[in-house]
Amino acid sequence: MVAQENKLEWVQALRGAAAFMVVMVHSRSVLMDTASGKVVADHVLLPLGMGVDLFFIISGFLMMFTTRNFDGSKAYAWRFIAKRASRIWPLFAVVTPVALLVEHGVHGFFDPSVVLPYLEGLAFIPHNPGASGIYFQMAAGVAWTLCFECYFYMLFAACMLFGRWRYVVMTAWFVLTLVAIPLLRGNYSLNVASQPLVEWCRYANLAINPIVWDFIIGMIAGWLYVADFKFRRVWVIYAAVVVSTMLLLIGWHRIGLVNFFGPRGWALPMAILFFGVGMLAKVGAINVPSWSVWLGNISYSLYLVHVYVFEVAQRVIGAIPIAHEVSNALLFITRPALAVIVAWLTFRYVEAPISSWARKGLLRIRMPARSRTLERAC
Repeated sequence: MVAQENKLEWVQALRGAAAFMVVMVHSRSVLMDTASGKVVADHVLLPLGMGVDLFFIISGFLMMFTTRNFDGSKAYAWRFIAKRASRIWPLFAVVTPVALLVEHGVHGFFDPSVVLPYLEGLAFIPHNPGASGIYFQMAAGVAWTLCFECYFYMLFAACMLFGRWRYVVMTAWFVLTLVAIPLLRGNYSLNVASQPLVEWCRYANLAINPIVWDFIIGMIAGWLYVADFKFRRVWVIYAAVVVSTMLLLIGWHRIGLVNFFGPRGWALPMAILFFGVGMLAKVGAINVPSWSVWLGNISYSLYLVHVYVFEVAQRVIGAIPIAHEVSNALLFITRPALAVIVAWLTFRYVEAPISSWARKGLLRIRMPARSRTLERAC
């Protein structure tokens, strides 16, 4: 592979695109007051929620790609989970009290009923799976996706303990949780928002939710990317993507697809996009703009902070004595830009340093000196 592919800049670019798609979905609220604005919000911006599916597909891909040199040791499994934990938890731990402050004020810190859901979010435990479908009524709203990310990381690390049988064990687990159990419970469906609730264990609702198929799609893409197989002719890749996308859109309603997350909806076009871009990158047919890589680098900060930047901006602009229509237009333009700026500052001065510190600290735990030479392999 060429140097650009080794850096996976194309993945970073897609990650940045996914984050900004989510930002624009959440920015649509200010357009809902007018008929034309509602059309744009519902038919143009709402489908950008597929950025979440793209995030999950990317995660599955990276799990395959970054562990391609797995040596079968428990130390490797520990390094894997340590790096994943240091990537997502420290910044979330910083943003969580900020979220509590923005949404409930200082008095919220002294109300146990307010604090508890935020603490559960820090442990990536769905607060109330039955109350808000797939969103789990999380106190920090975007944390619902982190619950799935954490579940997938833990599962992947646990399967590593089985050495060269890890994918056999993982496949068996997915067959059990995504096929067998849902079938036995009745009313099998790929609809991610209408799964029968598991009453005895909130965390179990993650394992049986069809949105986990997004990660599996990403794993398949990762396997194809590292395999010797490749398309020699670039036009074949473009043709396959265009034809597949057109057929999907034409038959969308006929085959019962919905405008929502998961394999029965937005995951399908995102899978086509990701497979296409991955195959193009594999043959060196993609030039990745530097700005898109930069956006990918700050994507996690952008994903976590944008909602609260939106809330603060809305309060500030709402206090300005201007017409409601002007206020909404100003919010629609300025909030995404402010979110990107705040995300860049957060990444540079908070996420990067604390993630690096946590990573170094965790990698020192139970890591023999002779194993440290293998650290870069994970």
